[in-house]
Amino acid sequence: MDRRRPSLVLLLLFVLCTGAAIVWGGSRPALEQGLAPDLVQFLGYACALGAGLLLISSTVEGAAADPRRLGAVVLAALAVLVLLDLLADDGPDIGAGLGRLVGLVVIMVATIRLAMGVAAAGRVR
Repeated sequence: MDRRRPSLVLLLLFVLCTGAAIVWGGSRPALEQGLAPDLVQFLGYACALGAGLLLISSTVEGAAADPRRLGAVVLAALAVLVLLDLLADDGPDIGAGLGRLVGLVVIMVATIRLAMGVAAAGRVR
């Protein structure tokens, strides 16, 4: 069963939640963050988890971008992002920032590859 379209929607929701959490967190002073940016970010993580699981369970054969491999990449990057959010201290930490950036770029590349695969499948029909 082709689960690439719902996975793409979930990954785009992850991007939206991540962007909203970054903007929301950046608009407040450091000591007045509250839980809202973290809750929005973890909602985004739930969307990415759903997308990764859908991609891994996909049974599409001969696709340009293998959905199972993309699902594994998304889940691995998501694990890094969640661990960084849970274990990294608040405040400036260049190592955690770099790890977060790499994780987000990996998910971005997977999302783009998935979008190109979904678009190519739509043209074939």
